[in-house]
Amino acid sequence: MKDLPGKNPYRLKHLGKWARLAVTAFGVSVAGWFMTKGILSYARAMGMFDLRRIEVRGNNILTRAEVVDAMALPLIGSVFEVNLSAVQERVEVLNYVYGVRLGRKLPHTLFIDIVENQPMAYVAAPEYYILTAEGETLPLPHRRFDLELPTVSGADSTLNALTAGHVGEHEQLRQAWEILNYFHGFFPNLYRDLSELVFADNGEITLYMAETSTAVRLGGHDLERRIAMLDAFLLTISGKRSLMDYSYIDLRYERQVIVRERA
Repeated sequence: MKDLPGKNPYRLKHLGKWARLAVTAFGVSVAGWFMTKGILSYARAMGMFDLRRIEVRGNNILTRAEVVDAMALPLIGSVFEVNLSAVQERVEVLNYVYGVRLGRKLPHTLFIDIVENQPMAYVAAPEYYILTAEGETLPLPHRRFDLELPTVSGADSTLNALTAGHVGEHEQLRQAWEILNYFHGFFPNLYRDLSELVFADNGEITLYMAETSTAVRLGGHDLERRIAMLDAFLLTISGKRSLMDYSYIDLRYERQVIVRERA
């Protein structure tokens, strides 16, 4: 029998071989899927992977109960039935949560790692808030909170967003955050000694130190340059004098630092 015009018997045979392989592979995958499903169904029925334990790690401000309540997990079920993405989204909306990581630890445990915002100062207002290193104002946590932090006071409560939110929406809080962030990063000892950052009615800023009882008058504008002047002054007196020697340091004037020594 002659070959049909345009047909290649070798190619037809070759295609048939690949078709058989594809069918075989499909059958194996289907069988594997049913086998896996059967094993998981058996394990679930036997309670081998029941969720029995929740590990909450990294929480210093939030309580474990607050985190677990936000997770909103079912009372019973397998660790495999937990939608990790959905749980993460529910926890991430909590105040003081900067980041979340979840995972399963077989056979019975679900763990959640919390990265919290870093408190930087208290904000004194009609209601107290926490100013964080990430530039947010957050309400005081529900649990006992006794961190020793400087206080930002005198900020105009009639300005926009002196509530929980981002400091970029409030000019004075943005200034306070920039100053505190700078001190925290470059002068950690001064930051730890800082007692209060006070806004006067005219918007000028004065820093008060706790241990040395020294007032640092920054003024109300060009704050970066004035902080640079303070930096230069502290470098000049390093090894010779200390802040304890001065009752105040006035940086409000052009190209000069005015100080008053203690009696």
